[in-house]
Amino acid sequence: MTNQFKSSPFFTRMMCWCSALACIMLFSTCEDDEDDNLEGTFYGPVVAVGQGNARTWVTTDNAGAPMAVGVTFSEQAINSNGLGNGMKMYTLALPAQAEQTLYDHVMLDWNPQGHDPIPLYGVPHFDLHFYMVSEAQVAAIQPQATMDEMPAEQFRPQNYILTPGVVPGMGAHWVDVTDMNNTPDNFDKTFIYGSHDGNFIFHEPMFTLDFLNTLPTVGTQTMSIPQPTAYQQPGLYPQRYSYSYNATTKEYTISLLDLTEKD
Repeated sequence: MTNQFKSSPFFTRMMCWCSALACIMLFSTCEDDEDDNLEGTFYGPVVAVGQGNARTWVTTDNAGAPMAVGVTFSEQAINSNGLGNGMKMYTLALPAQAEQTLYDHVMLDWNPQGHDPIPLYGVPHFDLHFYMVSEAQVAAIQPQATMDEMPAEQFRPQNYILTPGVVPGMGAHWVDVTDMNNTPDNFDKTFIYGSHDGNFIFHEPMFTLDFLNTLPTVGTQTMSIPQPTAYQQPGLYPQRYSYSYNATTKEYTISLLDLTEKD
């Protein structure tokens, strides 16, 4: 190619077109890479729990829509010696991908002596609250000895009843009267709904330390979540939940599964 051609206006325009085309192709490749990254499991920050740690996660499909959300904690985290003999509460932030879910944050509570009513729940166990309101709103909830205001009947899950009182910094609790886990001396695991001032504000898997210790032997346990006939707010509602143990990573996972859009 002659120097005369290289210095011609045509050559200059051709090089500009090629550069522009290269930029477009590079941008398109970057967009494809971003699309590829929409699918996967994304983790929240690690939080020290007992002698181990815990973190939240969200699993999304190839369009970036959340399919499941949960908490995974290390085997060392459930060592009762490391957790101690006093109640402990851990706030777990969710990853950015959880913004499309109902949930704002997660609270993990350790109850070494259980809690009221003692005949039902007076054994060492964990409460895992998936809150649909902010930390500030939860912290502002005041104690109340009487029954809280009820959500409208169509929003209440089947067979669930409101228990007396409002726990400060937590809310009122709804339990499934058909679940044997909510009868004396039978508590291993159960699923609780929480409300405040007539609105459901959390979903709560509640489970004993003894039950978790059975998972390495019995394997994953998956249950359906009772649903209402209508929903107070549109969003992705879990249809099932599960408990599992990974022998390779030595981790326990509690999952809310089959997130399904409800109007």
